[in-house]
Amino acid sequence: MGADLRLRALDAGRDRPLLERLWGAALGPVWPLLPGGLDLVRDGLVAERSREGGDDQALGAVAVDPAGSIPLLLVDPAAQRQGVGTRLLAAALERLGALGAGTVGLGSGGDDYIWPGVPDDLPAAAGFFAARGWRFDHTVIDLTADLRGYQAPARVGERPGRAGVSIGVMAERDRAEVLAFETATFPDWVVWFERLDASVLVARDRAGAVVGTLLFAGPPGATIYEPLLGPEAGTIGCVGVAEAARGARVGSAMVARASELLRDAGTRACHIGWTRRERFYGRLGYRPWRRYHMARRRLGG
Repeated sequence: MGADLRLRALDAGRDRPLLERLWGAALGPVWPLLPGGLDLVRDGLVAERSREGGDDQALGAVAVDPAGSIPLLLVDPAAQRQGVGTRLLAAALERLGALGAGTVGLGSGGDDYIWPGVPDDLPAAAGFFAARGWRFDHTVIDLTADLRGYQAPARVGERPGRAGVSIGVMAERDRAEVLAFETATFPDWVVWFERLDASVLVARDRAGAVVGTLLFAGPPGATIYEPLLGPEAGTIGCVGVAEAARGARVGSAMVARASELLRDAGTRACHIGWTRRERFYGRLGYRPWRRYHMARRRLGG
């Protein structure tokens, strides 16, 4: 197939039906189409084969995030094991290198992501990347909870209360202070707090200093996983506590409070993504939903 296979730039708008078709064929019932995920695809490449007397046939596509990730790689099942995915992957890495990326992640690593890594329930995908030199160094999970009738664990707020910690929703006047906390404590999360597309829960100590934050958002449109979780889905993310306040169960109290607020706003399923803290969230009523294999590599290495 190599001789008649050609690659072209992806046009996110014009090629949307093509991406939807490839998604349905390649991912099928395991991962139903996530329209919000495809909304994040803005750059990439399409693999096509010429056909006599007809339009070119699209065999696969790869998305690239110039900030350093490959969010999506799709190959029509009829064209798999014919070198299409290998060509697309190599071209994507070359393009990312030309755009200045020093390291590249599978799934996450750029400005947006559909999945944190390679979904565990797509084992052929993990095998494809492993066969091409990618090394998975850890696994992360997404969790969910049904918030209908949610009750926070008994006494979850007692220890933070004894430590003088108060928890409330961020006011606009506090935004600069919260961003300064993220910059100093969790710099990788600053971009998510800057977007203003979610509410912020803030924990403060007796002196009024910020010692913990999290993001939460309710329906509609809170998560790209609505096709799987339902239209009344919400999300909690970026749960972080300053080192000096750890041990007082501030994080647990924040997650419980955010869950209550989302419940009261009509959220049914709540999603927490990209974490390794299964036991922590399990104590708060959240259960594993999906797992992902994580890999990054240096370009040119």
